[in-house]
Amino acid sequence: MAAAPQSPSGDSTSEATSTLDRAITPTDPLTVKEVPDGDPIDLVRGEQGARDKPVQPPAREEAQEDARPLTQGQRAWKATKRVLGLLLDQWFLIGIGVVIVLAWAFPNVARQGGEMHSEWSIRLLCVAVIFLISGLSIPPRNMYLRARDWRLHLVCNITTFLLFPTIVFAIVSAVQAADPEHKRFDRWALVGLVVMGVMPTTVSSNVTMTGLAGGDVAGTTIEVLLGNTLGTFLSPALLEMFLSGSTWDFGKPVASGGGGIGEVYRQVIEQLGYSVFIPLFVGECIQYVFPKQTKWTLKTFYLAKVGTFCLLLVIWSTFSGAFYSGSFERISGEAVAMIVCVNLGLYLLFSLVIYAVCRLVPVPQGKSTRGEDGKRATGPLLSPERTIAALFCGGAKGAALGAPIVSILYGGLSPIDRGLVSLPLVLYQGSQVALGQGAVVLLRKWNERQKLREKEAAEGKVRKGDEEAARASSGEGRLDEEVKRSGA
Repeated sequence: MAAAPQSPSGDSTSEATSTLDRAITPTDPLTVKEVPDGDPIDLVRGEQGARDKPVQPPAREEAQEDARPLTQGQRAWKATKRVLGLLLDQWFLIGIGVVIVLAWAFPNVARQGGEMHSEWSIRLLCVAVIFLISGLSIPPRNMYLRARDWRLHLVCNITTFLLFPTIVFAIVSAVQAADPEHKRFDRWALVGLVVMGVMPTTVSSNVTMTGLAGGDVAGTTIEVLLGNTLGTFLSPALLEMFLSGSTWDFGKPVASGGGGIGEVYRQVIEQLGYSVFIPLFVGECIQYVFPKQTKWTLKTFYLAKVGTFCLLLVIWSTFSGAFYSGSFERISGEAVAMIVCVNLGLYLLFSLVIYAVCRLVPVPQGKSTRGEDGKRATGPLLSPERTIAALFCGGAKGAALGAPIVSILYGGLSPIDRGLVSLPLVLYQGSQVALGQGAVVLLRKWNERQKLREKEAAEGKVRKGDEEAARASSGEGRLDEEVKRSGA
């Protein structure tokens, strides 16, 4: 008699069940399951170890949505958003135009001694806010390192106090020789060009724009302090040297009789102390004591934008003084056009020169930097961030020292003639800010590309080092060395 088939026991049933569970239960929740070629569905495992769920790729739906025709209202809204985005990106450049129009319409409001008393409300307070924000955002160690950066010091100060005034004086001397009777170009405007050429770098706009371009703000701040301190002594001496010839007898300083050069030193040191040194020191101390709170404050209250707005107020005050003095009515349009063209050409020329010196001239790098042949490596003079700082410092000119020099050394002139002496510096400030705003966009993109290249180069070196280590461990490296020795 045939035996009946036996039913599986409980142990064998549980063993089969556990085997089946192991076969269908995911072992690694972060792995992606391979799918056969041609299958449009990607099976992705869940983070909690759940069963695979098919996910339909959204590319086809998005393509269908993009292909749908936009209504007239949607097209208008899309165009409006683009225009608003462009205006917001260029708000500073638009602001420059607005404050110049305000200075022309209401020159008595923001001039020195006017209704706002800009000599302290803008010239001191707004500049102090800019450097207080710099002190809050720049780490003290960066300030220390940039103070020791002799290469950056040489590039900026040789350009500011040697190359720039020499080329400006050559241009002015050519104009003076071509028009000795000053029928086409006012003589005090020519003297103003010489005064503009010997001035140190500007105090506020270069710091703001270096930050916007992603440059080394600590380097720019140090150059502002060093350049204006040196300029207190060098600028009057250079002005005296350039105007010492008989051709320029009319342009020699005509002081009003009070203080002389000592008064220039007093006013400049006082202004730098109140608007630059003290706010910068206070900001660094606050950042050192309250680092987290300082970083939160900078980000929450958009203090970088506040500094840029303060720069607009400085430009407003500068142009208000020029319009109030009547300088633009006294000078011819041809002379104004000549001054503007010279200013633009000088700024572009020295920007190219500084970039070429900083990035295209090879210099030996650090002792620890060696090339593949074992020799000391060469590279650019300055890093991209420090190059940006040099670009905004070397070719810039500021009124922090120019205003007291003109008001004291030329205090014996009439207000209109004094305004003409100041006019080239005022126009140069407007030119450098306008061109600098365009340079911010270009330099920011250039700096990002340089960082990407450096990152790719570093990753390539790491991969190359890993390959060499793998070859050495497998014996290929030793074999190559033996082949080289035998060939030698």
